[in-house]
Amino acid sequence: MKEKTKLKIRTRFAPSPTGELHIGGVRTILFNYLFAKKNSGKFLLRIEDTDIKRNQEKFVSSLYEDLLWLGLKPDESIFQEGEHGPYRQIKRLEIYRKYINKLVEEKKVYYCFCSSEELVQEKEDFIKRERTSNYQYSRKCLSMEKEEILARLQKNSPYVLRFKVLREKNYSFHDLVRGEVNFQGKDIEDFVLFRQNGIPNYNFACVIDDYLMKISHVLRSEEHLSNTGKQLVLYEAFEWKEPLFGHISIILNKEKKKLSKRDKEASQWQLISQLREKGYLPEAIINHLLFLGWHPGNGKTQEIFSLGEATEIFDLKGLHSRGAVFSLEKLNWYNNHYLQKLSKEKFQEKVWEILQKNYHLTDNQKEYVWRISYLFRPQLNYFQELVKLSGYFFQESITTDGLSNDEEITLKNTRKKITELNDWEEEKIRNILQQTDKKKIFPLLRRKLTGQVHGPELSKIIYLLGKDVVTKRLN
Repeated sequence: MKEKTKLKIRTRFAPSPTGELHIGGVRTILFNYLFAKKNSGKFLLRIEDTDIKRNQEKFVSSLYEDLLWLGLKPDESIFQEGEHGPYRQIKRLEIYRKYINKLVEEKKVYYCFCSSEELVQEKEDFIKRERTSNYQYSRKCLSMEKEEILARLQKNSPYVLRFKVLREKNYSFHDLVRGEVNFQGKDIEDFVLFRQNGIPNYNFACVIDDYLMKISHVLRSEEHLSNTGKQLVLYEAFEWKEPLFGHISIILNKEKKKLSKRDKEASQWQLISQLREKGYLPEAIINHLLFLGWHPGNGKTQEIFSLGEATEIFDLKGLHSRGAVFSLEKLNWYNNHYLQKLSKEKFQEKVWEILQKNYHLTDNQKEYVWRISYLFRPQLNYFQELVKLSGYFFQESITTDGLSNDEEITLKNTRKKITELNDWEEEKIRNILQQTDKKKIFPLLRRKLTGQVHGPELSKIIYLLGKDVVTKRLN
């Protein structure tokens, strides 16, 4: 009996370079990366850059930089070529031409000379006539005589190549997340594969690339589910074995709606560049996204996973189809956890980078800055938050709501003791505060000195502000 050959696992992420890396893309990358690494496979990065008008090279570079920062380095990409390149679609046009010619010769595609204006009119007429929006191209170019086609080609008339879908056939597959999925041929339009300018459409190029790059599993967002029917049509046309597909849930906002860049509250927290700028740590981002659409199962309640630990336990069975809610509060919880574990050197380095940039500090202020930052470390969600939390240490004046006459009288004795203190030491400041009515005095002092109602230990704040600043603000 022949031994069954083990499937070589190869996964991929194939973005268009039209924008910066979004957390939804990172989650897709993460699942593909973990599955490949768990099974001693390869994870590929392919750039789908055939949308020439919208592509920008800067997005290719920033994408790769973000992946390296997150620890999700691809095994094969334009930056690390493998045997299945090129990994840019724009450099694969001759390959696509070869396979479209094959379909033309086999008469599985046909020339369509309909203009965009004709197609718009045809759709409008269909909707009026049938009273439904379920429009499909009428196939009127399918019956065009060979002589007319040649004549139009000789005149260089604009055209596209459409696939002739078998209407009576059904296409089905087992989705790794959703189970059995079926597409009826009659519901699949004769979709466009190729354009006169030599640029392939998405589904055609995707199938060719996945097959030639030996992709074994396609894990992607459920938004691509509608493309799978068309891709199955093409796999059958070429008599190729299709990869295994898994369509993961979309990411939702806290209102349980699709996370969108238009969300006012969440729009500043969706790009990796934004999270990096705010001072989030890659470990926190990875950990939060791991649980959006996946769960380890087996009753496990563990929430903290390193990338290595996640690789060891990752299983496709843990993927689910329910929408996953992106929680800024949970991301902050993860980031606070990893922030507390940072080494002293790394914590101080990041603190200085953030505060020096915002307050234009000089190197001789580093020690002072670090001492201030440790006041806020236990509560810190992300490094940029330090700018707001510690502002009263670096600003010449602060905005307060002022104290009433009665409050000023209540504060008078304590203010005198603090401002007349000869030896400016934290312990002596603490002793003065211990002798006061804390419930009355502490809130008044904090408002006068910081403009805040909450914050770190008051004696530490007073000491680090310094006698001159404290005296000025209290008086």
